[in-house]
Amino acid sequence: MPTIKESICCKEIGQVVLKMDKYAGYDESKALDCITEHHGFRNVCLDIDVLETAYYQYRQQYGDGGRHDATENQRNRHVGYRQMARWIWGFLGREVRVPLPSCAVVQIREAFPSMEYRGFREI
Repeated sequence: MPTIKESICCKEIGQVVLKMDKYAGYDESKALDCITEHHGFRNVCLDIDVLETAYYQYRQQYGDGGRHDATENQRNRHVGYRQMARWIWGFLGREVRVPLPSCAVVQIREAFPSMEYRGFREI
């Protein structure tokens, strides 16, 4: 990741660790090394149908934001990031941003590649 703030392991984020521990429960054999191994990550952050539905919800709530030129990959990547934040933190509030674990960002970028990325931006 290009900045220190973006170079964060999922195991360094308390809320992510809680999500991983909840998955494993009391079964040590289910312990995860990375949040991207969680079955929910693929379902919530990478599934095309889920992302499309989440995008429609986003547009209904916030409008299209003037992004008429966004490619399908850009849209899916943006919604994938939003889905990750919602899945881990729930509702953060308007204009509240948190850096996502770099492993999740890399997986989402690999699924929906682009020639350029903006990276994490504070409000």
